[in-house]
Amino acid sequence: MSTSAATAQYSDQFNTALQWMWGDGYLAPGGPEEVKEMLGGLSIKGAEVADIGCGLGAIAVLLAEKYEARTVVGIDVEAHLIEQSNVRAMKAGLEDRVRFELVEPGPLPLADECLDVVFSKDAIVHMTDKVAFYKEALRVLRPGGLMIGSDWLRGDEKTLTADAQQWLDFVHLDFKMLDLENTRTAILSAGFEQVSLRDRNNWYQQEIEKELRALEGEKFDGLINLIGEEEAKYRRESSRLKKNAINDGFLRPTHFIGYKPKG
Repeated sequence: MSTSAATAQYSDQFNTALQWMWGDGYLAPGGPEEVKEMLGGLSIKGAEVADIGCGLGAIAVLLAEKYEARTVVGIDVEAHLIEQSNVRAMKAGLEDRVRFELVEPGPLPLADECLDVVFSKDAIVHMTDKVAFYKEALRVLRPGGLMIGSDWLRGDEKTLTADAQQWLDFVHLDFKMLDLENTRTAILSAGFEQVSLRDRNNWYQQEIEKELRALEGEKFDGLINLIGEEEAKYRRESSRLKKNAINDGFLRPTHFIGYKPKG
């Protein structure tokens, strides 16, 4: 992954809780339906793809299996995620088309102009230098290649309410968040063209309600059985506080695309 990113943030217990909310192999909201939204009707059939910040590998497998990418390489900075991703690819019978690489933060270990698509869902938020990542994505894409991403963006200073700050203080994740216009500027400055962004805050206002309903009653008891009462209560409180950050307009998941110039 390009630029520094904190490692060991996604422990097995943490991952179990996230998958319990969002589906097997998914560490961010929306599951396969949100991947479909990101692609937005774009075809990646026959493409050579990199999934940056691949997590548990579910998306990389999906891109090959459902969306017919010719090859997918998933990249992440945590060894246990790569190990589990490789198992997932083997179980899907896709190990000849889907592979995973453990990397150190820094330049992508990929050759110039070797890919048709760079894909990344909800991993860029951990990167300190966004422009460096976008420049790396541009470097590894062939002329006319496509970057497809989703990132956790923030609203303006007025949206950084006391409630939003309380959520940030509570979760202690290594988030480096830009707003929409600074993200657009960063992608354009890296050299991409035909850049478009789509704010998903309204969608997430609805999604967080589903998340909170899953943290009630018998469903919540099921999570306790998986990860223990203390961790389950932490997840519930985190989601409760996150709802305020979303509804106040601070937390703004956003999809974007950009094309590498053809020459």
